[in-house]
Amino acid sequence: MEITEIKSRLSIKAILSHYNLTPNKNGMLCCPFHADQKASMKIYFETNTVYCFAGNCKVNNLDQIDFIMKMEKGTKHEAIEKAKTLINGTTKPQKEISFPTIKSKPKDLQSTFNKYLKSLATNQPAKQYLEDRKLKTKQLEIGFKGRSAKDKWANNCVIFPLKNEANQIVSLYGRAIKGDGHYYQSNRSGLYPNFPSIKTKRLVLCESIIDTASLLQLKSGFTFLALFGTNGLTKEHLEAIDRIENLEEVIFILDGDLAGRAATKVHAQVLAKLYPGIKLTEVILPDGEDVNSMLVSHDEATKLFSELFENRSGVELKQAAPEKKKEIFYTADPYHIIYKTDLAEYVVKGGLRNSPKDLDSLKITLLVTSETGLKSRNKLDLYEDKQVEKISIVVAEKLDLNREQVELDLQGLTDELEVYRHEIINTPLQEESDQVILSAAEKQAAVTFLKQKNLIQKFNELIGKAGITGEEKNRLLLFVVASSYQMPDTLHALIQGASGSGKTRLLRVISDLMPEEKVKRYTRVTDSSFYNQGEYYFTNKLLCFEDIDGLKEDALLAVRELQSNEILITSTSIKDEAGSIKGGERIVRGPIASISCTTKAAVYEDNISRCFVVAVDESQSQSLRIIKYQNEKAAGLIDRSEESKTKVFIQNCIRLLQPLEVINPFANKVQLPKNAHKIRRLNELYQSFVRQLTLLNQYQRKRDPKGRLITEKADLKMACDILFESIVLKVDELDGSLRQFYETLKVYVKAKGDDYKFDRFEIKKITKVSKATLHRKIRRLIDLEYINQYGFGNRGYHYKIAHWDDIGVIRSSIKKELENQLLAL
Repeated sequence: MEITEIKSRLSIKAILSHYNLTPNKNGMLCCPFHADQKASMKIYFETNTVYCFAGNCKVNNLDQIDFIMKMEKGTKHEAIEKAKTLINGTTKPQKEISFPTIKSKPKDLQSTFNKYLKSLATNQPAKQYLEDRKLKTKQLEIGFKGRSAKDKWANNCVIFPLKNEANQIVSLYGRAIKGDGHYYQSNRSGLYPNFPSIKTKRLVLCESIIDTASLLQLKSGFTFLALFGTNGLTKEHLEAIDRIENLEEVIFILDGDLAGRAATKVHAQVLAKLYPGIKLTEVILPDGEDVNSMLVSHDEATKLFSELFENRSGVELKQAAPEKKKEIFYTADPYHIIYKTDLAEYVVKGGLRNSPKDLDSLKITLLVTSETGLKSRNKLDLYEDKQVEKISIVVAEKLDLNREQVELDLQGLTDELEVYRHEIINTPLQEESDQVILSAAEKQAAVTFLKQKNLIQKFNELIGKAGITGEEKNRLLLFVVASSYQMPDTLHALIQGASGSGKTRLLRVISDLMPEEKVKRYTRVTDSSFYNQGEYYFTNKLLCFEDIDGLKEDALLAVRELQSNEILITSTSIKDEAGSIKGGERIVRGPIASISCTTKAAVYEDNISRCFVVAVDESQSQSLRIIKYQNEKAAGLIDRSEESKTKVFIQNCIRLLQPLEVINPFANKVQLPKNAHKIRRLNELYQSFVRQLTLLNQYQRKRDPKGRLITEKADLKMACDILFESIVLKVDELDGSLRQFYETLKVYVKAKGDDYKFDRFEIKKITKVSKATLHRKIRRLIDLEYINQYGFGNRGYHYKIAHWDDIGVIRSSIKKELENQLLAL
């Protein structure tokens, strides 16, 4: 009998009765595990657990098996055997006890539920909640319980009835319309929507009542029954299944997460043992989805679920291993491994050596204890037969045991340790978990925001409140790039600007909007440091470089490889534990997203082609906006705490995004300018950007039957709008900073006349750049033949514009072409 089946058939009530423990009317009793003058142990009948609230008691959350083990002061195996005897009735309780039902549970639940039905008809928030969930009140029995001072159970909840075999309401379930509250009445009984008919052929088990209600609305040939969560296959469910006369198939449709899939296998194992002739199948939902979320996100739900049920597959059951009655192997404490037999207890003190170089031996420190309490301590190598024979003789003589049986026990211990060591070595090392768990309120607030229309614009507004003035398009582009760190197709950006232009602050604020545990910031990187990090150190992280110009070629190569190939593989010399030098490989894995800053106008081609290029706004108007922000902040007119709250809120929103697959039905409908530099890579970047916008909108986008997000036209339009300047930069021969400088110069000269010659002092006055920056930009324009130089250095140079290009015409042409393509979608 499996542990899951034992727990489903043996209630905590029956166990307490066996030990003559009687809770008071509040479900409390004096804890039997310490001297307790006042009832401190709470009994939770719904979950079959107990919890002691006394500060001096180490008993926390005990289930049925744990409670028996504590009471009997034995092993878990002994507790399981004791539980089996309680189920089979071989151990009778000395006293039968009854537990009180809370006063808030009315005698006539049908009339109470009728009141809830009427209450729903007049409550708009509750009706809106059900509408958002696509639950139709005309087809389902759903009520609503408002706030009540007298009866605080399930306030502001939609109410579902649980029914007994006679189809009478015997209990109620409440689901909060705000937050994630779930409420059952004390001593829950009954099933939802009811006990299945005895004529049922195909029974579908859903994870929750909401999911079951979702499926009840669809036309199908199935009978649906709700479990009470992943651990909610109760004795009442098994009784309901047992009464069905000719049941042919049980179909599981639990959530598309690890808990749901694991529960499917556990419950299927229980049913397979109880009903060997029944077919057990499962409907596999996409990752992160449940039945109701699929219903909400798909318009043709009947067709969708019809396809899902048609494609169901058999549940893969574990082959039942023969139950070990004589040997028990415990590895919970890796430094105190226990092997128990009918003869003695063997403890491996200090654990195992488990490096690959130690696989040719199995050296242990062994403590052997007999049933009489005698002990023997020895060191040995279990791979040395002569040592094992010698130790067997020593232990047998000292503890008065059978020598041959001791030797057989050591052979059994060796087999168990070999398997255990193999599992340790072959378990991949993972980085320490950095996951941040949000509270229910934080999660609800973030989900509500992510479901709003015009989400990207609203994100942009929040970014402004987080401390970035102006730069509306640039900051949004960088935000989308940064948020891609956990997605299948990560993005990269390069911020160009002169020293003091604000590029580093732009990088810092954007990176602050990402979850802190996922961001790596660098001001300097040594040549080989990237290659020496842990294997998963950079995986799904955002890397920020305040000055990419300071990285040497080896470091830049590492960054490029992580961006493109998502892995660094180094052949290197490694010193083993014995001190010997051997050849080996060191692996560092991506993927990464990255944002870098640079002051250089010309960046190495292989670096810049992988990135979206962002030119910092160095205009006078932007400078005035920044100065105004700085002054208001210094004057205390800007609430810094609000900026911090905004950053935390955005981080929470990003944490809730999942790395889902995206399909873009319009992928071949939008063509970028053919004269753009590196058009192949630019197009790839554009498609990845569209995917990321779809992922940011994942709480609003529809999914196909395979669970893939479907890109909408709005995503393409938004991508073109945000990326327009970056696309123009790919077409323009001048980089962003140089283009701004040149356009300012052209306006000045145009007013003087096309043939006007000017000197560097005039340029410095109108552009307000430093002497070094001025020299660099003039030299670049001369090299590109945009301006001509006249005169001699000792007398001062003069310059004249040689190429009056019209970037405005180019921009208009590109914009019009993109707009026409979007209109044609």
